[in-house]
Order: sequence, then C-alpha cells, then structure tokens
Amino acid sequence: MLYKYASEKNISHKKYGKYIIATSKEEQSKLQTILRQGIENNVEIDKVFVEKNNSFVENIKSRVHKKGINISFVPIEKLNRLTKNNHQGVVATISPISTLNINDLEKLINNKKSILLLILDGITDTKNFGAIVRSAECLGVDAIIISKSGSSPINGETIKSSSGGIFNLPICKVDHIKDAIYFLKENDVDIIGADEKGPKSLYDHTFELRTALIMGSEGSGINKSILKLCNKSINIPLQGKISSLNVSVATGIILAEIKRQLF
Repeated sequence: MLYKYASEKNISHKKYGKYIIATSKEEQSKLQTILRQGIENNVEIDKVFVEKNNSFVENIKSRVHKKGINISFVPIEKLNRLTKNNHQGVVATISPISTLNINDLEKLINNKKSILLLILDGITDTKNFGAIVRSAECLGVDAIIISKSGSSPINGETIKSSSGGIFNLPICKVDHIKDAIYFLKENDVDIIGADEKGPKSLYDHTFELRTALIMGSEGSGINKSILKLCNKSINIPLQGKISSLNVSVATGIILAEIKRQLF
C-alpha cells in the first residue's frame, strides 16, 4: 500500500524488501506523509529507525506512539547498515505479517485443555529470533509473545532464519511482558522461566498441560522483575567447559522436553 501511494503521488523512492527510504533531503516531508498514510490505514509498520537528534520524528511521533509502533533513535552507522542508499536519517520497516494483541490471545487460549506458549524477553537479534520461531513452529508452540519495544524486528531476515515458520505461527505483541504474564496466570497457564541459575533441571520438572515458557536474552537472561513472576525456573544441565548455550538452541532443547512429556 505504501509503495502504491508513493508511486501515485510521484514520490521518488526505491523498493528494498521491507524498507521505504527517502532518497533526498527534500523528500523527508513526503516520507512523513507515507508513514501517516500507513498508520491511518493500519499497515503493519514494525519499527521506525531515526538518526539521533533528527527533527523529522517530532511531526509524527504522536501518531507513531498512539499506534504502538516502536521508534528507535540510533547512530548513523546503524542506518547505514540497514541500507546502502541515501536514507536521510530515517528508515521505516514494515512487518511482513500481522501480529496479535492481548485480546486475540485470549481467544486463542480459551477453552483449550492444553496450550504451549513461548514468551521472549529481550531477544533483539533477528537471526536468533528467526531460529527460535523455526524451532517453535516445528515443536507445536501455539503462539509466541514479544514486547512491542526491545524485541527483534520482524523482517526479511526473520523470514529467512525461520525458514518461513513465521507465517505459520501467531506472534502476539504486548506493551510489556508483565502484562502477558498477569493475563496468562488469570487463565490458569503455568509460567516457567529458563534460567541458568534455576534451582531445578528441566528433566526433573513436570510440565503442566497449559504452559508458557519464558526465554531471556543471551547477555542478561530474563529480566529479574519478570523472573520473580514465574511460577518456577528451570535450567539446562551442561557438562562441557562452555557455560552457556545459544538462546535458540536452548529454546529448542526445552521445548522438545516439554513436548516429550506432554504430547
């Protein structure tokens, strides 16, 4: 829809997968119009990257926040990595899929005897996210829950890393992971956190039929305030000299054990 609008208005632009980029400084205002049109027509804009101290964002910030679109203020080097072309300090990414909200999640889990959900806290790397989605889809996860901010964008790299699994697995975006946890607890879902310091091995834990597994980032793990909300935390017993696993690998191991026990 955005590409069509740009063409109809004779706005100079180039099509780069999921990116729309202004090609000259004068066209920043036109890019604002494109973003406004996308927002007003409910196009799934995943994230807007803006160069730090760029005045462009002030004119559209309120609309972006109202729709729950994440704005990231980044150094120019980040934008240069996103595109090799002239971006003039702003790049918008469009989600290739439609995501769910908390109300949609309620419809998904209601009246189901068994449910397996995956909650990702602070997973920002697109390759890791895509690999996690691939494992989750293969192992029968019903939905993945991520926060609107501080999560990996859903883009072409995600599609590639997930081997297309992203199209088969519902993704739910929430304002905060805590919102999802409170909601799931109210609906009798057992919340399990994966933590390398967890008191119990996943192989000694008996998983419930209605389970939500939380995985944190490789660098810092699950946020402490979120970990406190878990009903239990578990670890993966390791025997080698390396003390940790890639988060996508760890996710696959735990999901496989859950499926072995319950299904």
